[in-house]
Order: sequence, then structure tokens, then C-alpha cells
Amino acid sequence: MANRNLRSPSQPTGLFAHLLATMADSKRTRVKDLLQSGRVHVNGLSVTRHDAPVHPNDVIEIRNVVAVAPTKLPLDVLYEDGSMLVVNKPSGLLSVGNKHEKKRTVEAIVNRALAAKGQHCLIVHRLDLYTSGVLLLAKTKGAQISIQENWGETEKIYHALVEGHPTPGKGTLTHFLMEDERLVVHASHHAQRNAIKATLSYETLKRQGPHALIRVQLETGKKNQIRAQMSAIGHPIAGDVKYGAKTNPLERLCLHAFSLKLNHPESGELMTFSAPLPKGMDTSNEV
Repeated sequence: MANRNLRSPSQPTGLFAHLLATMADSKRTRVKDLLQSGRVHVNGLSVTRHDAPVHPNDVIEIRNVVAVAPTKLPLDVLYEDGSMLVVNKPSGLLSVGNKHEKKRTVEAIVNRALAAKGQHCLIVHRLDLYTSGVLLLAKTKGAQISIQENWGETEKIYHALVEGHPTPGKGTLTHFLMEDERLVVHASHHAQRNAIKATLSYETLKRQGPHALIRVQLETGKKNQIRAQMSAIGHPIAGDVKYGAKTNPLERLCLHAFSLKLNHPESGELMTFSAPLPKGMDTSNEV
């Protein structure tokens, strides 16, 4: 995507006011995010001050997404720029805090690190406590809003080690989900009052003795959806006692958010982020 050149002001003014007047397709939040991310350049220099003066004949550009100095984190960082930070969340770490835990979460850990740079992260989506893999956080409010507004078009791929060998080896599952008082989600083929419709597609990739490694693509993204739907067809995820698993070969829930594909909230570029499978979930036994 090419840099965007804006017209110069007809008389001296402030940069923020000029951007708002010139970029008729943008809201105040987006203009603030552009400045904060360092993408606004005046006469070849990045300017972040809202009140920076601009004059007739100044060259004003909105440049493509720029690289940033990597944030030092005790997490595997898959990607970072001025708008987003993507990490490989380990199993056993909360995405966000709850009433029992506030500090040992991805959100808290990242925000402590970003504070040193005068930045902060905002939640876009969550992964279950014991699910590992790709977790995306926004670094500006505009990026968060853009990503969430287009979340339905984001391609979400998971890999799971399930009990048994699904038959057929691939297919599409549609269920209606209901959560009980024990916070267990039940998947039914029958629509009920307050039930949420959920759909996913799966494909068997490999077999490992009594287990199968499957690829899952979510068409909807609901709480515990994969866990509940695979359990409903008799193939619970290994290690998932809550949803009926009888085996636990890796001493963890064998569910991994493998990849996310989405358009960058600023540049519009199509991007894919992926996290390698945890040790033990991949096998050499092809189907």
C-alpha cells in the first residue's frame, strides 16, 4: 500500500486540526492513532504532537505501518508494530484478569512492559486459560475498534489432539450451545431458547495411536465452542476432563490457536500470524 500524500494547509494551523479537515474519511480516534503510531510525517520527519504547527507548502504524508523496537517480554512475540502486538500464549496463562488473578495474565504482563515505552495494549479477543497459541492485542483504540468490527471476517485456525479418530475424517459441525450453572457449555442439534448457534469445520491431519490431530476452522467464535462441539460428536479434546476426556497424554488441554489471518487495521494489508504446535501435539504418523 503506497504512502498517502495530503494537501498542504492554505494558512498556518495545527497538525491535528489539519488532518481532521483533510482526511474527511477519518474520525478523531483514527487521527489520534495515526499520530501516536508515528505514521504522520511532515517534511520527511515523523511528528506525534497534536499541536505541531504546519504551514503552506509543507509536505504532509501518512506512511505505511512502521517497524518498532521490539518490546522485551517473557512471552514469545510473533509480531509487533505501532498498532498490534501478537504473542504465542502458553497454556496455563490467563488472557485477561478475573476476580482471582489480576497480575499473572497476558494483558497485565504486556502492559507492564509497554508502560516503559509510554504505550498500552487493549484486548481484542481471548483464549481459554489452558489453550495456547496466537493471541492478538491492539496498541491503539482505533486498531482495537477496527479489528473487532471485522472479527467475523478473520480466519481463525486451531489444531487439537482429540480422542479417537473422527469419522468422516473431515466435515462441518453446527450445534446450538447452552451454558449450565457449572459453566459447562453443552452442544445440541436442537435450537432452544437462549441457545447460540455455532459452526466449525474440521479435518483430520494425523493419527497417533488412540488420538487424532485435527485442524479446526471457526466460522463462529463462541465460548468453549471447539471443546463442546468435539465432545458432542464423541471426540473430546485430550486432556479436557471438563468435556469428557479420559486421557491426558501431554498433561494439558491439547488445544492450540494455530493461526489468525486478517487485514491490518491501518494499512489494510492481509496478514497471517501463526504459532508452532506445542511439543507432543504434532506426530510423524500421516493419515
